[in-house]
Amino acid sequence: MFKKNSLLILLIAFGLVALSQEYVPPPTCFGQACPSSTTNCKQDKKSSSDKRRIEVTISCLDDYDSTLKDYYFEEPSNFDPHTNYHNTKYESVNEGYSSPQRAQRLDLTPYHGRLVDFF
Repeated sequence: MFKKNSLLILLIAFGLVALSQEYVPPPTCFGQACPSSTTNCKQDKKSSSDKRRIEVTISCLDDYDSTLKDYYFEEPSNFDPHTNYHNTKYESVNEGYSSPQRAQRLDLTPYHGRLVDFF
């Protein structure tokens, strides 16, 4: 009897804990799914050797900017055939908040306005 009651209480507690967990969608970088520990994203675009295509690399990065997962694909180039193109863009993860600042949705963008001296 004691074992049945203990098991029943344990199952109810487990069920309540499972129901209280909120679903958090996996983070995405530039439209690509990333591991849950992803905190930053990097997109690197460069011209192919024949300059007819743009090679795109999307990287899911962790807190130390180490690559967790990469996506590679190509797209046609809209540039002149003699143009060599290279662009790197960084972005924060908008889903799956892993740090307190992101969990509170704080704006961590540095201020680039005019500084005012008070003294």
